[in-house]
Formats: sequence, structure tokens, C-alpha cells
Amino acid sequence: MKEPHNYRKVGYSMIVISVSLTIIGLVVWAIGANYHFASDLMAGQEIDAMTPKKGYSIVSFDDSQPVGSKLKLLDHAETNQIALQLKEQHANSETTILIFDSSIDDNKKLIENTRSAAAQIAQEKTLPKAVTANATSITQNTTHAVLSTGQEGLILTEKVNTTATSANQTATLGSKNP
Repeated sequence: MKEPHNYRKVGYSMIVISVSLTIIGLVVWAIGANYHFASDLMAGQEIDAMTPKKGYSIVSFDDSQPVGSKLKLLDHAETNQIALQLKEQHANSETTILIFDSSIDDNKKLIENTRSAAAQIAQEKTLPKAVTANATSITQNTTHAVLSTGQEGLILTEKVNTTATSANQTATLGSKNP
């Protein structure tokens, strides 16, 4: 004869297991689309570790490094003036030197702003090449479209060709002056 209490324990265990698997499934579903969840979590911990409790931290930021080694603590200062002096002392061309204050949110915004500024500079360096390619494309597309429109189209083509040539010259001049 079997013990009826064992059936109850097995039933409760099955309920606990099914609830646990459901919770795991919901968590995976919630963060599954965010491929960078773990790296964002680790980056946040890295910023938290470099944030001083009081005063200012002078931090080296190198975005080319993997997550977890992008920030390096260089120095600590009690006042803003000393922090600015230390920042100038540690300045070099390879990494960006930042000053972290005691606010984690401000430090995260500082990192985001630094990244967006770097992305904007990189985009400006590639802009002249893109302008030249677009101007050539516009000229070719307009020439094909104008063949069927007659005399009015020829005047338009000349204007577009002149504009495209000006854009090509501007882009060429821009690319020679980095």
C-alpha cells in the first residue's frame, strides 16, 4: 500500500518546477531580444566601480577595448581644480581622459556623450566619400530619366550635372583636408 502523502509532495514539487520553468521562460523572453544585455550589465558595473564615493576620479576611456577593460582609474582628486590639472597631466593621444564625479548617472551620460562625439567625428571623416558617390549616382540617374522628357529635361540635366560636379569638387577638397 502506497503512502498518500507522497503523492501530495510529488504534486507540489511538480507545481514548483513548472512555475520555475515559466519564470525562466519569461525572463528569457524579456531579455532575449537584447543581445547586449550581459555586456551592458558589465559596462554598468565598470562605471559603478570607477565612480568615487566623494571627490573626482580621473579615468582613461578606451572604447576599442573589450567591455570590462574600457575604463582604467588613473588618479583621484578632492576638488574640481585638482581634477582638471590631473586630467591635463594624464592627457595622451591614445585614450580619452574623463573626470568622473560621485553621480553614476552623470558618469553614464558622460560615456554616452563621448561615444556619440567619437561616432560623429568618424562619420564626418567618411562624409566626403559618401557625397562624391551620391553626386555621381544622382548624375547617372538624372541622365537616364531625362532622355525621355525632351528639351526641358536637357536643361535640368545640365543643372544637375553642374551641381554634381560642384559637389564632387567640394567633396574632393574636403577629403584632402582631414
